[in-house]
Amino acid sequence: MMTLSPPAQEVLRRICAAHAARPFAVEKLERLRPEALCRAELQLAMLELRQAGLVELRQKIWGEQLYQIPPQELAAIQWSCFPHTPKPLSAETVTVECPAEAGLAGQLFQALVFTAQQGLPLTAKGSIHKKQSSRLSALLPVQDKHLRGLFPPAADCETCPLAVTVIVDLMLVLGLVERHESAYFPDMEKLESWLCLSEPQMTSILYNMILNRYGIDGPAQQHFRYLISSPDFAKSNWYPLGDVLEWMSQVQLTAEQPLETLQSACLAWLGSLAGFGWCELGYTEGGAWCFRWTEHKPLLVTGKMLDSDPENLSAIFGGSEGQPISGDEGQFIVQPDFEVLVPPDVDYLLRWGLAGCSELLCADELWSFRLSRMKLEEAAEQGQPPESVISWLSSHARGGLPAQVELTLRQWARSIGRTAWSEVILLACRSEADAADIAAHPRLQGSLSRVGPLHFIVRHDSTEQVRKELSAAGLAPPRIIGGREGEIPPQQTDYFLDNKVPKAGIYALPLQEVQTGLLGGGAVLQPLPLPSSDPEKLILPGEDTVPQMWLREWREYHITTAQKVMEQALAWGIKVRLSLEGQICDFIPEQLRGNPWRVAGGLLPAGTEEREEAELAAGDWKEMKLLIPQKRRNSSSA
Repeated sequence: MMTLSPPAQEVLRRICAAHAARPFAVEKLERLRPEALCRAELQLAMLELRQAGLVELRQKIWGEQLYQIPPQELAAIQWSCFPHTPKPLSAETVTVECPAEAGLAGQLFQALVFTAQQGLPLTAKGSIHKKQSSRLSALLPVQDKHLRGLFPPAADCETCPLAVTVIVDLMLVLGLVERHESAYFPDMEKLESWLCLSEPQMTSILYNMILNRYGIDGPAQQHFRYLISSPDFAKSNWYPLGDVLEWMSQVQLTAEQPLETLQSACLAWLGSLAGFGWCELGYTEGGAWCFRWTEHKPLLVTGKMLDSDPENLSAIFGGSEGQPISGDEGQFIVQPDFEVLVPPDVDYLLRWGLAGCSELLCADELWSFRLSRMKLEEAAEQGQPPESVISWLSSHARGGLPAQVELTLRQWARSIGRTAWSEVILLACRSEADAADIAAHPRLQGSLSRVGPLHFIVRHDSTEQVRKELSAAGLAPPRIIGGREGEIPPQQTDYFLDNKVPKAGIYALPLQEVQTGLLGGGAVLQPLPLPSSDPEKLILPGEDTVPQMWLREWREYHITTAQKVMEQALAWGIKVRLSLEGQICDFIPEQLRGNPWRVAGGLLPAGTEEREEAELAAGDWKEMKLLIPQKRRNSSSA
C-alpha cells in the first residue's frame, strides 16, 4: 500500500474507517472525498485502488453499483492505515467468565462422525429431525449460550439448536456434506481432502470463513474482529476490552456507534470464539471485561491466499499433507483397558479411521477412543472385516497392540460375520398358472428362482430385464417395489482412507457463487472489470470540444470567458489554478450561484491541502488555467 499515491491512501483510509469490508453504494463515495481533492481526483484515486485490488466495483442484478473492500484485504488495510499496539494487563487477577471449549476443528470432526454413523434425516419441511439435532447438540461443546447475540433472532430456530445449525451450515459451506432428498450425507471425496489437512490449516479456514459469515455485520463490529486478529494481540495475554474500544473511538473506527452498544456486540463475538475453543472471556477485580487468545489462536490469512489455488494452503503453513508418517511420530496409543489415546500429532485421517472402529470419548487436547465389540461389528457392517481392522490398529498403534487387547479383538472377530442378512426382491403371482408360465419362460431362467407355488426371488441386477419380459408376456409387475420406485442405495462410509489410493487432491473451498448453507452468506456479486479506456478520457468527456488554451495556457480571460472556463471545471469536477490577490491558488468549484454570477467552492494555496470555503465572482481573479489531475503530477506549477 505504500506504493499508492497519497490521495489514494487517504481515500482508502476513509473507506476503511467508514465501511470496513461492507459494500456501499457508489453515490455515497462523495461523502468520503477529502477536502483537498476534486471529484476527478477522487475518481482517479478510486481507479488506482481498483487496479491495486484494494477496492472492487460490483453490480447487482438490477444495475445498482457498489464499492467494496474485498474481505480478504481488510486486515492488511486496517493494520496499515490504523496501526495499533495493544497493552496487555499487568499481573492482575482475572476471573474467567467464559472459558475456552474444545477446538472447532475437533467439534466439526465429531459432527461429521455423527452424520456418517447416526445420520441427519430431514423432515418434509427440510429441517433436521428434532431427535437427531438434540442428540448432536448434546455431543458438541459449543452451545447456544455461546452463539446467542451473534445472529438476529430469526436465525434461532425453535426445532433445531443454534449450535447444530451453525455446525451443519459450516459442513455445507465447506462441502463436507451434501443434502439429499431425505437426509444429509458426507461427501467422501471432499471429506478425504479435508482430513488430509493439519489442524492449524483447518482452524485457519474455519476462522476466516466465520469472520465474514457470522455475527452482526456492521463496520465497527468488523473492525473489532480484524483488529483483535492481528499478531499484536499475543496468545495467552489478557487485554482489556474497554481500552480496545476507546482506541477505536479515537481513530474513528466505531462508525459513530455508542460504545455501550458496540461492547455488547464485541462480548457476543468473544463468547462465540470461546465456544469454538480460540478465546477466553473474563473480568478484572474492578469488573472490567477482558479477553485473551488461547494457544490455538487462528492464523488470519490476508490477501487472496485462499482463493482459487489450493496449493497456497501449503505455502501458508508449510503444510505436510500427503507426506507419509514414519516411526512412532503421529501414532496413537492403545491402552490395556481398550482406551486409545490420540496425541496432538496424530493426523485426522487416522482419527477418522479410529472413529470407524471405536467410540470417540473425548476430543479436547488429548483425544481418546474406546474399542468395543459393538464398534467392531459396526465396522464389519461398513464392509471392513474384523481381521482388517485389527491389522490396521496394530500397524498404526505405537508399540503395537497390547497382547490382551489383540487376543480379545480376535475372539470378538470369530463371532462376527458368520451369518449375514441379504435383501432380495420377491416377485408374487396371483395364480399358479401364471407362476408356471413364468417358471417355464426360456429367457428368465438365469434371472429368477422359484421359492414357492406363487413366489420367485429376482436378482437385483435383473429387475429391468424381468419386467421387460413379463410385460411382453402380459404379466407386467408395477414399477413400485415394496412401496418405493427403484432402489435406494445403502449409504456406506469409508473410514480407513489411509489404506486407499487417495482420490482427492489438496482441499479447496467450494466456489461461493450462490447462497449455500443454512446461515449467513447471500448472492455473491461479481466485480466489474476495470475500464479499458484512458482514465483521462473517462474524467474529461468531450475534451476535444474544449479550447486547448484553457488547459495549457496560464493567462487572463475576459469575464464571460473566465465564467465559461470555471463552469467547464465544475462540469468535469477538476481544479482551476488562479491568480488571486497576487497569490497562486487552486480552486475546487462546487456550486454556481444566482445573478450576478458567482461560484462557491474550496480555495487552497497552491501546493497545500489547507482548504477554506470561498465564493468568487469572475472579476476576483486574473490569470487562470484548468488543472488536469493526471497531467498535474508530471508538470510544474505555473
